[in-house]
Amino acid sequence: MAARKRKDAFEDVQWTVKPSRNYFFVNKKLVRVIVKNRGQNIVIFYNVTDCKNQTMLLSDFKKHGKRAYSVQDTGKLLNKTGRHLRWYVKHGIIDPPTGALPDGERRYQVRAYYSEDDVFSIREAISKVHQGRPRKDGRVTNNSVLTEQELRARMGDALVLYTRTKNGDFIPVWAEEAY
Repeated sequence: MAARKRKDAFEDVQWTVKPSRNYFFVNKKLVRVIVKNRGQNIVIFYNVTDCKNQTMLLSDFKKHGKRAYSVQDTGKLLNKTGRHLRWYVKHGIIDPPTGALPDGERRYQVRAYYSEDDVFSIREAISKVHQGRPRKDGRVTNNSVLTEQELRARMGDALVLYTRTKNGDFIPVWAEEAY
């Protein structure tokens, strides 16, 4: 009985969204990893944008490779749906994703990806979009956008400490980073 209550309490906690396992961005070009050989320190990948196989040192790939998130996963990261993201692209608020076809072309039923840098720029652009009726003073009201620290936590880059309230709910507690 007690275990079931604990399990239900953890359902409201926000977990991380995992990026694509095979697709990455290298020099702002979408690539699909074919082979990672740690012993030889080599990565062989297919450059989707340029339509050719390439080889890179694994250590350089870890430095310069950016994670790729599908449009659906990007929506989960930002608490938006794919419909919202398409609306933002249509109205020129955000850039369109990179398609998994040659030259980054997008087509129906072909996956498209955003890099982790793109996700942060999307968060910044969405935070400047006003929601609801216009205010008399002209300021922007948009409380549904995550902070940068919350977004990093959803991506799995930051640690989040949760505390339990008297009701049994878990709420995030943010600690300031000291240098």
